[in-house]
Amino acid sequence: MPKTTDEQLLKLWRISYSLSKAAFTFARAEDQAKWKALHENSAIEAFRKNLEAASDSEDDGFAKFGKALSTPQKIIAERTDHITKLQRDVLRYIRNGHLHGYGFETPRTLNAVPVAIPKQAWAGKIEWDKNALTFESIKLVEVRLITKRIRNEILGRGNVDPSPTNAPGRPSTRQDIEAAFHALHKAGEINPSKSQSSHFPKVRAWLDLHRPDMDASEDGLNDETIRRHFSRNFKYLNKTTKQ
Repeated sequence: MPKTTDEQLLKLWRISYSLSKAAFTFARAEDQAKWKALHENSAIEAFRKNLEAASDSEDDGFAKFGKALSTPQKIIAERTDHITKLQRDVLRYIRNGHLHGYGFETPRTLNAVPVAIPKQAWAGKIEWDKNALTFESIKLVEVRLITKRIRNEILGRGNVDPSPTNAPGRPSTRQDIEAAFHALHKAGEINPSKSQSSHFPKVRAWLDLHRPDMDASEDGLNDETIRRHFSRNFKYLNKTTKQ
């Protein structure tokens, strides 16, 4: 698989849609129509009208207030149910490969390049309104989504690096795993008092984000592979920490 360039990643991110708008943007026409219809009804106006109508009743103040709230609560509940349904649809599109996500790892720097978000990351905490996603110990911000068709158009143009993933000079599995160790250590995510294996999910998460084109099929990115290249740095860190 050709390596995705930084320029391609930036272009993909720039033409993508914000996560906060994804539910409506990628919704079916009938779901978009329902969304618009639900927002044509003002919850505040419904409360005001109900309160006026309830003022003429003989109910006590608490009962009047409850009646005034009934319609607004129904409107808000219907909106919540619908947006939840649309967000579930978006996640299904991602799982099925119809949508692809890109975002920046925090803290974002001036020259930072967005990363492709792996499917498994969407099982983490999603903050739709903040365009943010957190999984394992990694937080992504300014998250955006793009369709598979447009993504393939960008990646299928002539400026894709035609070199095979195992071309001379490509970082080895060892270099990739050691890069993950140093990045996680710098971020304060390596705890020498814990076992090596407890860090392996973080290593995989980092590699999914920063080495999406990594081909570990030669020996498999199993625990033993990670341990073999993680161990030396971890033991050294453990030793220097105790001194």
